[in-house]
Amino acid sequence: MNRADILIVDDSPADRASIKIAFAKSGYPLNVQFAFSGTAALDYLRSDTEARPHLMLVDVKMPGLSGIELLQTLKSDPDLLRIPVIMFSGSDDKEDVDSAYRNFAAGYIRKPVDVEGLHEVADAVGKLCTLVLSFPER
Repeated sequence: MNRADILIVDDSPADRASIKIAFAKSGYPLNVQFAFSGTAALDYLRSDTEARPHLMLVDVKMPGLSGIELLQTLKSDPDLLRIPVIMFSGSDDKEDVDSAYRNFAAGYIRKPVDVEGLHEVADAVGKLCTLVLSFPER
């Protein structure tokens, strides 16, 4: 089983707390870090190349630098474009989904509205990152 580093970018303190609990309970060897904004995520990613995650989960609707704008920035930066980004949002608006894929998102997960659904997502992401995917050397 591989260990995976995941960066979750979400502006909602309540969502971050729920997501943290769900991933901790998943039982997979995950190092989950959080950024509270797109700008904070970029600062984190650019501060230390060793701290780069294997995967990012990014909320779409955030004040300041939106999730889509963060995705565009990541995919236009030669040092960051290889990080897989899955959009993780409460929005299921067709335009948000289309925009995410147009900007090279690796996926789009609708954020569950209940705790059970959030645990299912954490379990699926944990399984994907530690048992299924292979990541490039950093």
